[in-house]
Amino acid sequence: MKDNKSISLSCIKDNRVKKRNEFREIIQEFILSPLPEIVMRGMELPLDVPKIVSLLGPRRAGKTYYLYQLIRQLQLVKKVDRSRLIYVNFEDDRLFPLQLSDLDDLLQTYYELYPANKAKKVWFFFDEIQEVSSWEKFVRRVFDRENCRIYLTGSSSKLLSRELSTTLRGRTLPFEVFPLSFEEFLKFNKVAFHKDTPEGKSVLLHWLDRWLVQGGFPELVFLPKELHRRTIDEYLDLMLYRDLTERFSIKNPSLLKYLLKYLVSNVANPFSITKTFNDIKSQGYAVSRSTIYDYLSYLEEAFAVFRINIWHRSVRTQALRPDKTYIIDPAFKHALTIGEDKGRLLENAVFLFLRQKGLQLHYFQQKQEVDFYWENGIPTNVCFEYYTPNTRQREISGMLEALQYLDLEEGLIVTRDQSEIIHQEGKTIKVVPAYAYFLS
Repeated sequence: MKDNKSISLSCIKDNRVKKRNEFREIIQEFILSPLPEIVMRGMELPLDVPKIVSLLGPRRAGKTYYLYQLIRQLQLVKKVDRSRLIYVNFEDDRLFPLQLSDLDDLLQTYYELYPANKAKKVWFFFDEIQEVSSWEKFVRRVFDRENCRIYLTGSSSKLLSRELSTTLRGRTLPFEVFPLSFEEFLKFNKVAFHKDTPEGKSVLLHWLDRWLVQGGFPELVFLPKELHRRTIDEYLDLMLYRDLTERFSIKNPSLLKYLLKYLVSNVANPFSITKTFNDIKSQGYAVSRSTIYDYLSYLEEAFAVFRINIWHRSVRTQALRPDKTYIIDPAFKHALTIGEDKGRLLENAVFLFLRQKGLQLHYFQQKQEVDFYWENGIPTNVCFEYYTPNTRQREISGMLEALQYLDLEEGLIVTRDQSEIIHQEGKTIKVVPAYAYFLS
């Protein structure tokens, strides 16, 4: 009769055999199958760099297809054999449950299938790697010991801000993947246009207005309009209840959803913890200020919301003045709130456009506010309806005030459809339509 230790060792051995068979199936399935159809995205990623390339961003923004795009480019441009391109999705239910020790079986199984590649450079693409606890230990070891390149994706900014910078110890090169930019949105919808003709401008304005409502989640482009709301609700549930509620053991998920709805309703507005605290308490929630801070940080972790602070020469003033908040995609606003605010949504779109350029953004305010400023940058304001004399004068005077204070020569005003060049008080203010700005 077998003792308990023998039974336990036998179970462990059986589990390892089972896991190796699962890895073998997944590896061969990917290598032998054609890649799905891909619409090329705009961000250029390195194909062969001695760094662990990390793609971070919200769920359903297209990180997996960026990996497919890289694989296709490696095949076509670098002429890399498909057997040297290994893709594993760690959310594949065939792999559950998955532990750190199982990852060694992944590596060994691959080299058993393709032993000749041990002497060649291989590319590993690990999708949603955060599903494996302590994954970074495996990745770091493989990167240091094997002749390989590694690409990671993850749906939590924690991978960037906390784990990647410390556990990978300078080995990583991070990129943020957001939903479709306006230019990508046009490409995905196969929109042909000539922006310098009246007809082309009309086409671009139509699609700009649609983009500010529909948003840039790639899947929505290929779904009927009547399914958009249901799909966005699914994204929100996945983000709030799986990525955040489970990860941080949140005891009050309804409060988290209410906070997100509050932030989405006030997109591009100053965010006051005190005002938010009082509003939430008035809704009957038992909550502390520290809980609001925690939940806000969780929403930032999931790339649902972003904050920027005021630009000021005084660090103390920066700390005392409220932040402004933005959201990852306008689709969330239309799913969680009633009514449109195209001016705020256009400002949000400009924020995302600038954020994807890697800029450390602030807002500027003296008597009047300028929406965006960054060190050595161009003060940028957003005005959806730049039509009336009062609106025009307000925008110009606010920009002139900022240019005088910052001792700069040029400012920019982004509008829906107006263009103009203003020379006043020795300063130049360029007024540009949003479609031209996003396509520049």
